[in-house]
Order: sequence, then structure tokens, then C-alpha cells
Amino acid sequence: MRDILILLLLTMGVLTFSGCGEDDEGITSSSSTQGWHFQGRDCLACHNQDLKEDKHLLFAGTVYKDKDVINQDDENNSCGGELLVNFLDKDFNAVYSSKDYKAEGSTGYNGKGNIFILQRELRLLSADTYSIQITSADGVILAASNFSHKFSSADYDANTNVDFNNRISCNACHIKGGSTSPLYVQVNSNLCK
Repeated sequence: MRDILILLLLTMGVLTFSGCGEDDEGITSSSSTQGWHFQGRDCLACHNQDLKEDKHLLFAGTVYKDKDVINQDDENNSCGGELLVNFLDKDFNAVYSSKDYKAEGSTGYNGKGNIFILQRELRLLSADTYSIQITSADGVILAASNFSHKFSSADYDANTNVDFNNRISCNACHIKGGSTSPLYVQVNSNLCK
């Protein structure tokens, strides 16, 4: 009985501490291939709290094939391929686009369903209200916000990750059972790889 208890405690400890962190070489413990990358979780909770500064994100989220995703951890539900996020002003002109802030060599682009901008590429978004648009690398619109999102130019705060005045962590709200549905491809999920 004692051996089973020790094994159980060791297993729980490994699972608890293998979530975000980095190994000795600074590589995140998630996959570096188009696959599982803690989809649906608050991206900035790891990237702006646990990981090194060069992996901090200004903005991030996960895009799924449809809004009724059952298992957010199942990589088959995530939209693969290069996804871009555009911030549009009130006249629907692109003010920021993740294509303009791409960090060559970043392993984040390998995670399936990822949309993000690294903070080392763009420190802050100007305080304003933006509509959000997600496109494929060739400019096909995959999804667009139904309402504007407010950004305050403040840094991420883990204590208020659901911050309606600074919507930089998409998965804080866009999650199954959250205040709104997960981000999903609104046109044709066959556009996902």
C-alpha cells in the first residue's frame, strides 16, 4: 500500500511540474512539431509567468476547427497551418498584423492552432478598441470577431487574466464553458491543415 501511495505521489508530481516550464536547454516541454501545445489554456499564464522573457507573448490564443470542440487538448480539433491575426481599427484597416512581427526560428509557429505575437517583436498594442481577424498565410479570412475588443496597453496580469479592458489572452474568455465560445474557423474547416 505504501509503495502504491509513493508511486501515485510521484506520478502526480511529474504531471504537475511538466506543464509549462523549460528543460535545461530552454526548450519548452511541449511538442515542437505541429501538434499538442496546451491548446485552449491561458497562453500567457505560461508564456508570461513561467517561461523565459524571450518566449513572452503580447497576445495569444488557440483556433479550433469549429466552436463545438469537445476536447480542446485533442490536436485533431485545432486548425493547423500558418495562422495570422490582424487587429483592425474602426474603419477595418489593419493596424497590427502578426505577419509583420514574425520571429524567425520561433518554435511557437510549430504548435497547432496557435495565434500570437511575441512581446520581443512588439512590446505593446496601442490602447484602443480593435476588431480581430484571423487569416491563413495567403490572406483567406478564417474568422473575424463579432464585436470589438478593448486593449489598454497594460502588461498581462495573471490575477486578472479575464480582463475586459485588455483582451490580450484570448483563451481566458474563448474557452469551452467560458464567457464566449472557443475561437474557431467560421468559414470552412477544410482550410485547416
